[in-house]
Amino acid sequence: MKMTGIKWVTLLVLAFSAVSVSAQSDLTVKVKNIRSAKGKVMIAADKGQYAMADATGDTVTLVLKEVPEGKCKLYVYHDENGNYQLDRVDGVPTENCAIVDLDMTAGAKTIDVELTDLRNKAKK
Repeated sequence: MKMTGIKWVTLLVLAFSAVSVSAQSDLTVKVKNIRSAKGKVMIAADKGQYAMADATGDTVTLVLKEVPEGKCKLYVYHDENGNYQLDRVDGVPTENCAIVDLDMTAGAKTIDVELTDLRNKAKK
């Protein structure tokens, strides 16, 4: 009798776990306006996914795997000097970067992201 109860509880837990798993999709990001063919292009989502690729030209395509459904924020930058961090002077990034708000409720997506030199914007 006791064993049957444990089996039912286990079955219910597994059933609820399967239902509560959120949908996940891959996100393809085409990064444009890469300043040089030095270093790497880095991307991270606030949900924990990340990717990087060599900066080989003015455009690089990256894929973030299994991005959960819903809203997320992407952080993208060109790490020209290869130190794996976004360099700043007085809090302003010195490497081209972008922050993108994204809604993944429609499933798999492909988006374009254009990097910006924030030093020029900060001077205005």
